[in-house]
Amino acid sequence: MVSITDRDDDGSRRPLPAPPGPPLWTGWLQIGLSTMLAVLFLVILSKTLEQSQRLMRLEQRLQRLENSRALDRTSVLEEQQRAMVGRLQTLEAGAQRLEALERQQEQWRAALADMQSRAVRRPQLDQDPSPVSPMPSSGPGGRPSPPPSDRGNGGVLRPPPTGSP
Repeated sequence: MVSITDRDDDGSRRPLPAPPGPPLWTGWLQIGLSTMLAVLFLVILSKTLEQSQRLMRLEQRLQRLENSRALDRTSVLEEQQRAMVGRLQTLEAGAQRLEALERQQEQWRAALADMQSRAVRRPQLDQDPSPVSPMPSSGPGGRPSPPPSDRGNGGVLRPPPTGSP
């Protein structure tokens, strides 16, 4: 006969069923994965901060370069503007001189017209018996040509006839 206690000793006893749920090693796996995710998050965060600092430095450097180029362009434009102002001032001075010359020319024309009108009126007022001879015109070679009455025949100059007694 076998006793109940003998049955327990002979190994025919069934193992106890495992408790329901995941095995024990899955808990350690979860802790390891969570830790690894936290470390990765911190690494990514530090890399992001490092990149943002690097980007800020690059932006500042780019801004300085743009400012430098803008300053160069501004100085070139200022130089062009100065040259243009100088040209305009020269043109204005030339225009003023031209206007002054035009005014002077008008004054001279008016004075000449006045003198011509006086010269035309004077013989009528003076009743001068001798007519005013016109100014001799220039002949070839720049010499004044004599009036047609003095030319005589053939264009040869002859002294005026003298009265014989």
